Amino acid sequence: MKKVQRWRYYCDFCKKAGQSGGHMQNHESACTLNPERVCKMCKKMGHVGQPAMTDLLAVLPQPPKEMGWDEEEAFKVLVEAAMSELRVLTNNCPVCIMAALRQKKIPVPMVDSFNFKKEIETTFQAIHEEEDEFRGY
Repeated sequence: MKKVQRWRYYCDFCKKAGQSGGHMQNHESACTLNPERVCKMCKKMGHVGQPAMTDLLAVLPQPPKEMGWDEEEAFKVLVEAAMSELRVLTNNCPVCIMAALRQKKIPVPMVDSFNFKKEIETTFQAIHEEEDEFRGY
């Protein structure tokens, strides 16, 4: 019988785990729950710098401790009202929007005007079209 030790590495901000320390360091630097995160999507989109997380969090309303049906509906209205300003501050970066929502502890599915999957697809499509245009395709 042989005994083998295998290290597991865990993100300090979310529940992600892996067996490669380098990959987990890479994840942690861009984790949407990391307040000091570096947004790789902003770089891909060609934005100079990225918005400060404190500015993004200040725009969003504080979620109530307990939400009944009425409180949830009222809170959704407040979040939807803040989304337009959040989009302006983030230069419409879907990952920065997601990070702000997650760090403020607002459930992403609660925000009707934000569909992360569709916005990522649209953003990548625009990036690829811009690259194709640059290359002359």
